[in-house]
Formats: sequence, C-alpha cells, structure tokens
Amino acid sequence: MQARSLTPPPGGGILDFEWWANNGPTAGYLLRIALAAADELERKPGETARHAAVQLLALPAADAFEYEATRLPTRSGTGVTSVAFAQRRLFATAQVVMGTSDGPSSSGDVTPPPAMPRQAYRPIVMSSPQVPVTQHFEYRPTGDVEGSGPRDGWDVVWLTPLDGGVAGRQLVASMIDCWYPPSYMRAVREHLRSGGPLRQPSPTALAAVTVSFTAGDRAYDDLTHALLASQVAATNGGWTFERHEIWSERGVLLAAADLVREIAEVAA
Repeated sequence: MQARSLTPPPGGGILDFEWWANNGPTAGYLLRIALAAADELERKPGETARHAAVQLLALPAADAFEYEATRLPTRSGTGVTSVAFAQRRLFATAQVVMGTSDGPSSSGDVTPPPAMPRQAYRPIVMSSPQVPVTQHFEYRPTGDVEGSGPRDGWDVVWLTPLDGGVAGRQLVASMIDCWYPPSYMRAVREHLRSGGPLRQPSPTALAAVTVSFTAGDRAYDDLTHALLASQVAATNGGWTFERHEIWSERGVLLAAADLVREIAEVAA
C-alpha cells in the first residue's frame, strides 16, 4: 500500500475560485482534483482512470487545501485510490478506479443527442462574475425559443474550452456541472413553452458525484469541442438526482455522470 500526504506547495494546492459555481466548486472541478491526486501515485503501465466518485462533506473555501491519496489493495488487482481532502478539517472524500482501456470495445444502447453540428448554433461567452466557471467555456445551447431541443427532457449544449491548462479525462471531468443546473434549465423550458412566469427552482447544495469514463484513450486526445447533455432524473425527499453525459464531436460517449444535490430550505 502506498500513501502520500502533501502540504500545498508554493503556488499550488489552492482551490481555484475561477472553478466555482454560484455557491461552491463545481462537481467537475472536484472530480478533476481527485483524478490529479490519483495520478500522483505509481500505477501499472497502461492504467488510466475509468471511474471516480466524490462525496462532499462540507463546503470548502477558495483557499489552500491538503490531500492524502492511498492506493488500496484489491482482489482483482484493479487499481483503486482513496483520496481525502481537508482544510483544517475533512471536506471531501474520493475514490478513483484505475484500469486499462486498450481492449476491445463496442457501442452500448445509448445514442448521442441528435443535435446539429455546433456551427449551426449561436455561441455564448458568458464569463459571469456570479458564476466564475463560465469563463472557461464557450457555450452553444441547442434549444429553440419554444423550449424544445434535440433530446426531449434534456438540456443539450455544445462546449468549447477556452484555456489549454487541462486535457484528457481531467478536462472531460471539468465539463461536468459547468453549465446551468438541469433543474433551472427545465424551468426555463417550461417558461418558454407555456409563456408563463419563470419559476426559479429552490437552491441546492452538491452532495456527491460519480463519473465513468466510457471510451478508449484515443477518444480523449481531441477535446476541442464536446457536447454536454444533462437532465433531472428525479426529485424526492429534498434531494435532486441528475444525469450528465459528455459526447465527442464524433458521437463517442466520453463520460456518464450522476450528481446528487440536497435542496436547501428557503425561509418563508
């Protein structure tokens, strides 16, 4: 078993506020940090991240943090890394499953949203000070003014990363949760369809996220553009459950993610 504990070095180990949504770091940013922590440990040749999960225990600050990454022994020999993140106290835990991705592959039952090529949609560069993460992407929403889109019940948007500091699976992870929450976009679609007032959904707090990297290594080489699809899968008992997919321009499913958010109580 290997373990590594790092104190933030000069210029590093800082949770970057530029990857914040309106009330905390995005799920994708936390996943990206977990992947980077797992990459610090020695692994077998050909191993790469196939699955990752993050559980948020407390809302972190945009400040220095420490992590401890531990390689766990498994019966099958699959590489599993456990990561603990702290700012004086533990604020998140993560698990990253490593494995090879050079074996045979076949398409599954899921198909990409039937969106038109990205050039068919109007670009939006948001860079909102209230939602700092938006400065990292150009967005091309695929919905129309009547609230419909290429996949019923989903919000579908083309993404173009605007900075080159992240690549591969870490970049794909960063795309998760970088757009408006699907509960808000569902309210927008209903507003456009009905012509009634826009009913803002209750605020939520991220509780957990899991992601599976579903493609071979070569699919992550060219991430100039990608298609994000997200939906509210269910809402129950004060919790919202979301599904997110990231597709390549060639129609390859790069990642499938599930997000869990707790609905915040709003004072009357």
